[in-house]
Amino acid sequence: MKNKTKLVLNIIGIIVASLVLLYMVVAFIVSKVLLDDMFGRAEHDGELTTSYTADEITELFGYNKEAVEFSSNGNALHGYIWGDDGCDKLVVMAHGIGSWQNNYYPIMLRFLTEGYRVMTYDCTGTDSSEGKGTTGLSQSHIDLHNALLFIENSATLKDLPVYLFGHSWGGHAVTAVLNYDHKNIKAVASVAGYSSNGGIMLEWMKGTMGMGGFAYAVFPFAAICSVAEAGSAYNYTGVNGINGVDIPVLALQGGKDDTVWTDSIYNHREEITNEKFEYIFYEDATHNGIIHDSDDPDVVEYRKSVLDRYNALEEKHGGNIPYDEEKAFFNTIDKTKYNAINESTLDEILNFFAKA
Repeated sequence: MKNKTKLVLNIIGIIVASLVLLYMVVAFIVSKVLLDDMFGRAEHDGELTTSYTADEITELFGYNKEAVEFSSNGNALHGYIWGDDGCDKLVVMAHGIGSWQNNYYPIMLRFLTEGYRVMTYDCTGTDSSEGKGTTGLSQSHIDLHNALLFIENSATLKDLPVYLFGHSWGGHAVTAVLNYDHKNIKAVASVAGYSSNGGIMLEWMKGTMGMGGFAYAVFPFAAICSVAEAGSAYNYTGVNGINGVDIPVLALQGGKDDTVWTDSIYNHREEITNEKFEYIFYEDATHNGIIHDSDDPDVVEYRKSVLDRYNALEEKHGGNIPYDEEKAFFNTIDKTKYNAINESTLDEILNFFAKA
């Protein structure tokens, strides 16, 4: 009887162990598929685009640019240094995930008009830069770290005071990069930035991906995949970065942000001990509207009218618009209006940088 009981228990144990193993394998596969899908390449939409191109910035606004290249985890990243050599301060801009440097050119123009030089670049796996994908939620601060190393090794840039601006993925970058040892950073502005890789991943899995409570079952495996990609950089948080420096840091957050909220720098404000930390909360601002002015009804209506006209053109040609006609259409777009920025947010950031 004892042998029979032992046999039954062994069988149950094997079944349970097999189910646990199966669950782990499935969870790893699900996590890997989710991450690969989320962090694929972010490609620019080509020559015909609603964004300003680099050449248009020079042609329309007269600002000089110098192409730059630096390495990040073995990938060549490409960008520009904008403005005149005589400018004695440098803003480094970190873009959001799924975006590229061009999307932030209208914001860059504000910095240029205020006398800053500006460095823009495409992160790993984005548009002009190398990489099979954007890798993960820590990659933005890894890339920014390498951009700052490039500056520190540049004969013409190394002595300039550096100001960091970042939005979303870039908003994380500009605070998490403070965990590295960069001495030339003067001030930081993080717009809709999150604190940690794990924190925002869990937030997105629960909300954006609609996984609800099931996210807690999958999250440990997604975290393991993320650690495998980022290494020790996975543990670099925005809160720890801010607390580890004695420089001014400004966090800006919208109350209607449905992309970064629970893990936002703003919602970690009580954990921040840096006495030079400040925050601004915009109750009605969305994730992009806080900086790109997509909350302005006139801008929203204009963008909709552009899309409607383009859809009508596609329908007219059965989805295959002749190049010359498509180019003529894009030439009618008022890119200043289409890419309008939230000037009040930029005013706050510029005032913050000016007093740093």
